[in-house]
Amino acid sequence: MIYTAIDTFYLTDEQLQNSPSRKDGIDEVIETTLRIYGCDLIQESGILLKLHPSVVVVVIDAVIVIIRQYLHASDVGSDLIYLQKVVASCVWLASKLEESPRKARQVLINLPIEHLDPFFKKYAESKMDLNRTERHLLKEMGFICHVEHPHKFESNYLAALETPPELRQEAWNLANDR
Repeated sequence: MIYTAIDTFYLTDEQLQNSPSRKDGIDEVIETTLRIYGCDLIQESGILLKLHPSVVVVVIDAVIVIIRQYLHASDVGSDLIYLQKVVASCVWLASKLEESPRKARQVLINLPIEHLDPFFKKYAESKMDLNRTERHLLKEMGFICHVEHPHKFESNYLAALETPPELRQEAWNLANDR
């Protein structure tokens, strides 16, 4: 795959201050609170899906996907139900990106929001919403979904420097706590 300058997702402070939500009049505190809530839901969903060793990478990917989505779309008119749909789609997409795919049923049943019975109409509607929201996310990001994790670089650099295993473990723990 050929990466272009468009693929970089580094933002200036000005771009962060002038997000679509801020332009639409959403307060910084409310915007931050919604984003933290979304990231918390992603983390809980990843744990409930039991993604064993890859749980950290899938959760990180899902958080990156939702943050990229926030950079393209405003929170105006969004409610918590919409945010929960976006979270579910981000987790589902991230599990696919990290080649640890989960079925839509697994994602929907393990959401930390409400229990869905797969035999009821609400489940079928939620599954359609999951597909629709995933397509919307992909479209918003221009189908550019690659993610470079700092863990990979950190491990390589520390190994090249022949650092003690304790230091490598501490660095790994700090990178995961972010």
